Amino acid sequence: MKSKLNRISLFWKIWICHIFIYFPIRALFFLFQLDEAPDFTQIVKSILISPFAGIYGLFDKFPLVILLQMLVMFFINAVISSKKILPYLLITFATHILFYAFDIYDMDYFKPFLYSFFIFLPIFLFIFRKNLKN
Repeated sequence: MKSKLNRISLFWKIWICHIFIYFPIRALFFLFQLDEAPDFTQIVKSILISPFAGIYGLFDKFPLVILLQMLVMFFINAVISSKKILPYLLITFATHILFYAFDIYDMDYFKPFLYSFFIFLPIFLFIFRKNLKN
């Protein structure tokens, strides 16, 4: 099992982590913004559907933004720097700052991003603690 995981590049591990951990956290923040309190089945459905909704761009109000982030990170890794963790964090955070600056986001979208990102950040850094130097 470990040898199969070692065959996957760090680039793809980072984005898989983003899709399957960050998006469910983000979905929970959107779910709890609704007028009525969600029940257990709504929470489970939200967590299961969130990777697809995140890829499609429903959380960002911008379709397929994750592909744009991946392309920028791939370009940075290929041309500028071979480091992968820091560019990922900067690209993810900078994208949402730009969305807020150019009025794609309002504060109702930006605050849930900040909350979910800062919940996701320690989990992400714990998972990739051995790769922080790369």
